Amino acid sequence: MLFGRPAHRKYRRLKVTQTRNINKARKAEAGGPRLSPRLSSPVPADMFSVFHPAGGVLLASLGLLVPRLSFASLSVPDIPHIAGYFGTKTRYEEVKPHLLRDPLSADPSVLRPPPAEHCSPVHLTAVIRHGSRYPTLKNIRRIRKLSELVRTEASRASGGSESWLQEIRNRWEAWYTEDMDGQLVMKGRDDLRQLASRLASVFPSLLSEENVRKRRVRFLTSSKHRCVSSVEAFQEGLQHAEPEYSHEVDDELMRFFDRCRGYVDGVENNRTALLEVEKFKHGEEMEGVRRRMADRLGLPHHRLTPGLLFSLWRLAGRRFRTSLIVPYAANLLFVLYDCQRGPRLQLLVNESPVRFPGLEAEDAPLYRDVRATYRHLLDGCDFHRECEGRAVGRAPNTEL
Repeated sequence: MLFGRPAHRKYRRLKVTQTRNINKARKAEAGGPRLSPRLSSPVPADMFSVFHPAGGVLLASLGLLVPRLSFASLSVPDIPHIAGYFGTKTRYEEVKPHLLRDPLSADPSVLRPPPAEHCSPVHLTAVIRHGSRYPTLKNIRRIRKLSELVRTEASRASGGSESWLQEIRNRWEAWYTEDMDGQLVMKGRDDLRQLASRLASVFPSLLSEENVRKRRVRFLTSSKHRCVSSVEAFQEGLQHAEPEYSHEVDDELMRFFDRCRGYVDGVENNRTALLEVEKFKHGEEMEGVRRRMADRLGLPHHRLTPGLLFSLWRLAGRRFRTSLIVPYAANLLFVLYDCQRGPRLQLLVNESPVRFPGLEAEDAPLYRDVRATYRHLLDGCDFHRECEGRAVGRAPNTEL
C-alpha cells in the first residue's frame, strides 16, 4: 500500500498496492464454521491498491474494526507445534510472535531516517497480502477425499493401529464446505484490521481517520472476493465509528497477468509449461514418498494419488523461507521521508526494517540513490513488449 500526507505538492500522488487480499471470513468464533453475510466471488492471486487523490495518503485496504485496547493481559492460546510449518499458508504471528499477546502493539522505532537530519514521513507505499483464508475448492475436495479414504480403507492392522491414526479415523471431521472456496476466515479479517491499526499508530499523520473519511486515501483492489474483503477490513481498522468503504476494483492493474497474452498462452493454457513439475510429481523421489506415506496411513499404494499426496503435504505441514517472508497478511512498505538533504526511502518487510540490496550502508538512503541503483528495473520493463511481443514508447517510470 501507499500512504502520503498533504504536506508537499511534489509528493501528492500516492499508490498503494495490496498483493493477494484476503477473502471474507466465515467461521463462528466459538462454534463450527458459518458463512459470512458478505461472501462472494472466486479466488486467484489477489492485490489491492490505494491512492490519495490530492494530498498524499495511499493505503492498502484491508481492515477490521478493532477497538484500540491492549491484549497484553490475555493468555496465549495453545498452538499446535506445526503452526510455523505451512509455507505461504503460515499465520502472520509466526513472523511476529509478540502479536499473540498484544495484536495491536506497534513499534515506531522501526522508522530509521538519519538522526542527524530532520525528517518526516510524507508518503507510504504498501503491498499487502490477504489474511488467513479457507482452502480453495480444489483442495477442499481433495481433503474430503483423503479423509474418506483414511476412514474407510486404512488398514486396521500393524501400521494402522497407531493412536494418531485411530484418532484421525474417529475424530477427523472434514467440515470444509465447497462454498468456503478460498474465502477469508474471521482470523483473516482480524489480520488486516489489526495491521491497519498498527500502521496507523506508526504513521499517524498519513493514516489518520480524517484522511480516510475525506477520501485522501485511495484504495485499489482486484475483483477477487478475498481481496475485496481484505480492503474492507483494512479500512475498518482505520476507522473507529461505523466504517465508510471507498475502494476501486482495478483488475487491469492488480491482475495484470490475466491480460498478458504471453503468460496466458505460454503458461496457463500451455500443457507443456509445467511439464517438469509433472515429471517430478510422477518421478522416483515422489513415488518413494507416496509409498512410505501410504504405508504410514495404512492405505493401499494405488489409492494415494499424487494429487492426494499434495493435499496431505499441505495438511502435514512444511517449512520453507516462505513461512517467514510471505505468510498471510505479509506486507512490503516503502516509506518516503522529506529530509534536509532531500527525499529518502526506507523499506520495511512485515513491519521490520530491511536495507536495500546494494545500499546497505544506511536504513533510509537518498531517494535519488535508490532510483539510480534500481533504474534497470524501474525503466526496464515494457508490458507490451513482454506480453504482446511489441514495443510501445513510454516515458521513464516516475512512480514511487
